[in-house]
Amino acid sequence: MFSWKRSFEKISSEYETVLKKRQALNNLYSSGKISQSTFELFSREMDEALKEIEKQKNVLLERMAAKVKEVEEQIKVLERLLANYEIQHVGGEISEEEYQQEITLLSLGLENARKELNTIKETMDCLAGIPKTAEALTVQPTIKPEAVAETNVGPVEVETVEVKEETQRLTENATETQQ
Repeated sequence: MFSWKRSFEKISSEYETVLKKRQALNNLYSSGKISQSTFELFSREMDEALKEIEKQKNVLLERMAAKVKEVEEQIKVLERLLANYEIQHVGGEISEEEYQQEITLLSLGLENARKELNTIKETMDCLAGIPKTAEALTVQPTIKPEAVAETNVGPVEVETVEVKEETQRLTENATETQQ
């Protein structure tokens, strides 16, 4: 298994764990089982954990970007070698047996390199989906029902807001995949 893949799985697992812990913390506070100060204490700890995950994510993305360049260079070299053998074969410079053997090996190498490149890029897209800041995951404590006093606040205007962020991200990912 690629070392970047293990790192990706570790980061993803840690991220999911923090999300679950945040939800549990919010539920505890909302149900009145913990105080505001306890909520804030654990919330700060989770913010620190998210900052560390962010650092690890950035380091991994840098390593993966370098690996993408390396694999792209390997693909170029393999394509040049394949073209060279094709040209030599057509020119009668190499035997049919040697040509078949080399073309088979180069084709397998190209296929594997392209698969690896696609896997790295897909993994990078997944990593990019993890929010960049701890604030993106901050869960505000829910107001306890017993703390809300009945008051007449008058008419309230509600503004409708469309959430386009997910659609935009999916469109960008599809565009990048097509390129």
